[in-house]
Amino acid sequence: MLKNIRTGAAASTSGRMQLLVRELAQRGVSFRVCNNTLQGRNIDRQRVLPEAVIVPSGVAELSRLQWQQGHAYIQP
Repeated sequence: MLKNIRTGAAASTSGRMQLLVRELAQRGVSFRVCNNTLQGRNIDRQRVLPEAVIVPSGVAELSRLQWQQGHAYIQP
């Protein structure tokens, strides 16, 4: 019985998260998912929400965006 309650709670949280991601994407927020992490954690690409873009490397993507847009997230 307890297992079903946890599964239901996780499904509910997941549903709320999906809704939030969709709302933010509609407002112009972009989401990127690191393919290295997906592979390293053995996560199926099909689980990634359609609003997200899978990039080869999250750190490389941060560096590219920093250079391209002049923002700084990772600093020495």
